[in-house]
Amino acid sequence: MSLKPPVKILDSEPHHEEHTVQVMAEEIEKIPLQVARRVGLWVKVVYGIGQVPNAMKGILFGIFSLYFYTTVMGLSGSLVGIAMAIGLVWDAIIDPVIGTLSDNVEGRLGKRHGFMLLGAAGMGVSFWAYFSPPDNLSTYALFAWLLVTNLLVRTMTSIFGIPYYALGAELSEDYHERTSVSAFRSAFALAGTLMTVALSFILFFPETTHGGDPKLNIEGYWAMGLFSGLVMTLAGLVSMFGTLSYRQFVCHKNKSPFTGTLHRFFANTMLALRNPSFRMLFISYSIFFLGTVVNATLSIHFLTYYVRITSSKALSLFHLSFFVAALVGVVFWLRASRMIEKRWLYFAGTLSTSIVMGCAFLVLGEGRLFGTGNLLPLLIGHGIAGFFASVLWIIPASMIADIADEDELLNGERREGTFFGLFYFGEQIAAGASVLVAGVLIDWFAGLIPGQTHQSAITISRIGMLYSLLPSALLGIGALFIMRYSLDQHKVIAIQLELAKAQTLQKQFVFNHDLQDSKPTHKKRTSLETGEAI
Repeated sequence: MSLKPPVKILDSEPHHEEHTVQVMAEEIEKIPLQVARRVGLWVKVVYGIGQVPNAMKGILFGIFSLYFYTTVMGLSGSLVGIAMAIGLVWDAIIDPVIGTLSDNVEGRLGKRHGFMLLGAAGMGVSFWAYFSPPDNLSTYALFAWLLVTNLLVRTMTSIFGIPYYALGAELSEDYHERTSVSAFRSAFALAGTLMTVALSFILFFPETTHGGDPKLNIEGYWAMGLFSGLVMTLAGLVSMFGTLSYRQFVCHKNKSPFTGTLHRFFANTMLALRNPSFRMLFISYSIFFLGTVVNATLSIHFLTYYVRITSSKALSLFHLSFFVAALVGVVFWLRASRMIEKRWLYFAGTLSTSIVMGCAFLVLGEGRLFGTGNLLPLLIGHGIAGFFASVLWIIPASMIADIADEDELLNGERREGTFFGLFYFGEQIAAGASVLVAGVLIDWFAGLIPGQTHQSAITISRIGMLYSLLPSALLGIGALFIMRYSLDQHKVIAIQLELAKAQTLQKQFVFNHDLQDSKPTHKKRTSLETGEAI
């Protein structure tokens, strides 16, 4: 809240000054209460809707990209992996820069919403183009189409997503309210994912009367890209306009102007990475995301070849079991977060998901306990994994908001955009690297033959290993890193009290400075000038 300008004081009225100082003190005492503002339900809902585009893009990229461009379009897994690797290098360039720009550039729509508008407008059409390559392209022309559309999708989702995440951290500075905002975002992410998984197989790849694999129908990918792109743009615009009134709270003015932004980008990036709490979270979550996206990228290969399930209905149920359980998990973990520290919830969720993932190779498949073609144990196991993995959709963003407070206390500036830019960059790096890793390993380790429905026994077994054991090991490593994260509720509250004190001192300084400026200058003029003393 902005303070009222102090009343100008005359020396002949000292009691007015005392009254003004008292009013000022009362205003200052209100500051900590206003910092920890609560966010209304409607604002949480429209903000959460903004996570739908990223959820749809993530699940469709993860499930269909490798399968579509290898099995359907005939591109080698290595070329698909190279295109994704170039995309992650591009993310390495643009994501932190977007975060820094959104911290320092303020237009008519504020610091975040202008970027969100641009990203929402562009991500739908670029996503449709990604799944709509022209017919009869040569190998290298198809590779070029994949590369360019991949870069466009990443650019537009980053322009929307990074300021969007930063806005969520700025809606409230209350320790638990931040987790509540993250939970709403996660709930809509799961709702968007559920809708995408349910509709993508049933609507766009329905079972045919003549048999065969419906996922080989290229027209289904065109329709899926168009429908999903429209929903992504609409959801982004709803979130952007629905939270526009909150741009007044994104009012932290950093010391340096927009000029010198490149220097600020490098300086902010180094300051963020030197923060030990952020560094541990960044490394841990990037490894976690790498493992989960490898798992998701190979899910169709695993189901098709390893457990021999190709029915579109069964594939929809398989993915739905994960996200329905995750939606239940969001409600459970949100309540648990008020009793258990964020770090321990993060650790428990990551380690438990790792164990469940590792079991898939050991109990499913030819000659294993549950064999092939058995859907029920798949649904149960995938549901358990979704329940535990949902912790990682709630907690990390709330932890970054706490880290931003710690960073402000240490360095004197707010850098939510920088932190979320780097964090989102790590997520994109992991997503791109996962497709590269999966593409290369499925070619050179598993020996998959592109475009062929039947694979050798050793190829099938190694697909199972890549889907299950590799992600399990990565998640276990990620769980170990988060144990070095040091912030907890008591430390964050202490940090916020110190920040409130600093803000109070700053307000007092500004008030005293204005008060001194408001005093009249007393000066005697001689009778030669006026004939009397004034």
